[in-house]
Amino acid sequence: MKGRVGIAFAAMVVLLPRLACAADPVAVLTEIQVRRGQVHVRSVGDGDWSAPKPLQSLRPGDQVRVVGDGRAVLVFTGGRGTEIVTQSNSPYSVSAQSEVGATDRVKAVIGGVTNFLLGQQKERTFQSLSVRSVRSQPPAILGPRDTRVLPGNVVFEWAGSDRLRYNVRLVGAQGVIWKRDDVERKPLTYPASAPTLAPGGRYVWELETKEHGVQAAQFEVASVTDAAAVTDSLAVLTPANAKGYTPATLSLMRAGLLFQQRFYADARRELETGIVASPEEPTLYLLLGHVYDRIGLKQQAANAFDEAEALSTR
Repeated sequence: MKGRVGIAFAAMVVLLPRLACAADPVAVLTEIQVRRGQVHVRSVGDGDWSAPKPLQSLRPGDQVRVVGDGRAVLVFTGGRGTEIVTQSNSPYSVSAQSEVGATDRVKAVIGGVTNFLLGQQKERTFQSLSVRSVRSQPPAILGPRDTRVLPGNVVFEWAGSDRLRYNVRLVGAQGVIWKRDDVERKPLTYPASAPTLAPGGRYVWELETKEHGVQAAQFEVASVTDAAAVTDSLAVLTPANAKGYTPATLSLMRAGLLFQQRFYADARRELETGIVASPEEPTLYLLLGHVYDRIGLKQQAANAFDEAEALSTR
């Protein structure tokens, strides 16, 4: 009897990893367009259709249904390609895709970013904050803020009143190395004529107004090796190399790659550019909320999360 119990237990131990593997996600929802239609998902074993969540993970057997002019875009794990679901091919049943004809490099980059995106769909745990007039708020440094930056790509950005005038200073180990006084509120690019920022160096920049005093944020210039690696990976996430991936999904994946490598300022700008092109896409707002949350801008994070939820449930 004991022998049979031992055999049964051993069989369960062997089967459990296989069962867990079978339940692993094989795709993630990177786009949900519901302005002129509807999108629903149904998980395996669930009889009811429900509204999808931005960056929702999908497992084999899950279904996606589109009504009207809605649209959903799925990206499969392992760099195995993408699927656009419309009314014409729904309900679409999710299955593990076979290998696509992409290079190992393309599949590796896309697969890594896809795995990252799978972990970004989380239950709502934030609370929306009260919103006050921009005039009554002190300026807020947007970037670079607790981030890495690419050499030669430093842009100082902040939120605040257009009526104020601002002083900007960049401080290194030896003190102030560059400054601009009495500037208006708009992105300020660190000029090529200014002292070169050292790869691997850490810097602090200060934003000052007469009305609100001084704020400061730090950033790190990426090393030459790290900058080359992330630039090379970004080149993979382009229409020429990532064939079949839609523009909004590529913006999302590029931002995801930058987020993974702690280039939060670049990730934010990538998402903002994507939102201009696809203002109805909730997944872009969701990841933007994660970027703001990571750099400590809780109000901006709450606003982005709210927008993502509103767009996906409208």
